Amino acid sequence: MKNKFITLWIIWSLLCALLMYGVASSDSKNTMISVLAMVLSFSPLMGLMLSLGSIEATSQFNDWLRRDKNSICYIAGGISLLFAIPGLLTGDFDPYYTVIFVFIVFAVFGTLKQIKGKNFTLNWTDVAIWIILWIPFDLRWYTEMQPILDYTWWSIAISVIAIIGWNGYRAADIGFNLVPKFKDLIVAILALIMIMVIVVPPGIATGLLSFSIPEFYDIPKLSVHFIGLFLTVALPEELFFRGILLRGLEKVSSKKWIPMVVSSLAFGLMHWNNINGLSMQITYISLATIAGFGYGWAYKKSGNNLFAAILVHALVDWIWKLLFAS
Repeated sequence: MKNKFITLWIIWSLLCALLMYGVASSDSKNTMISVLAMVLSFSPLMGLMLSLGSIEATSQFNDWLRRDKNSICYIAGGISLLFAIPGLLTGDFDPYYTVIFVFIVFAVFGTLKQIKGKNFTLNWTDVAIWIILWIPFDLRWYTEMQPILDYTWWSIAISVIAIIGWNGYRAADIGFNLVPKFKDLIVAILALIMIMVIVVPPGIATGLLSFSIPEFYDIPKLSVHFIGLFLTVALPEELFFRGILLRGLEKVSSKKWIPMVVSSLAFGLMHWNNINGLSMQITYISLATIAGFGYGWAYKKSGNNLFAAILVHALVDWIWKLLFAS
């Protein structure tokens, strides 16, 4: 690996370590050991994901990934170690769950490397791996595996595994790039306007949404919240539903509208468990599906660049929290 990737990884990891230390140490429930465990487990992983957001750094990383015969051992082993660190430091190490995690990571990378072709075309193996990674995460089945690792860690972990697996070993052109172009910003704003115009009126009419504007806003806190939404909610969801599912379906479907419909409906159905009551669930799924079309539109209009879709997704969720109450 050349200097660009290594330099970015070190810088991002150190910045993430400072951020995680500040967040974790501010919680009186955390001991110094648990804080250290979270910093050591989270920071390199987040640093890796952010480093891969640079096209040049990703190119250098992928060249090494495909050239080094032992790269799977290094990468899968490293991610597995980051999973095990909290248990090892706090005394809650569970060898059974650790073996399961290690097996899944090695199997995902090994399988995607084996089915690599000249052109990325979604097949049933891709779908199976997509389900293995996404469904347990979405349904929060991971909570028993490592209690100290929360939603944030797992969202970053599955994102890193997916990016390395599909963009690296699978050589899939999913469009993962966190360095925005001016066009991406314009597309995101247009998509945001369209989604809000279509989604808000029926949301209010059905009672799913209601205006809830506070007397004042804590700008620093809201800024951190937006970054969190961008990296841990919008990024993994757009990566899986637009970068892998939509982009992959486009390669196997002769009808241009089918991939958009399927990926948007799948995205909508993912929200079924987010609310109670059949009528509200149907409403929520319908509006989420419409939003999925908007994110897909942003992805396509930006030239299959995930940044635009991630940005508009994060903005929609942010505005939802700022102005509306469920």
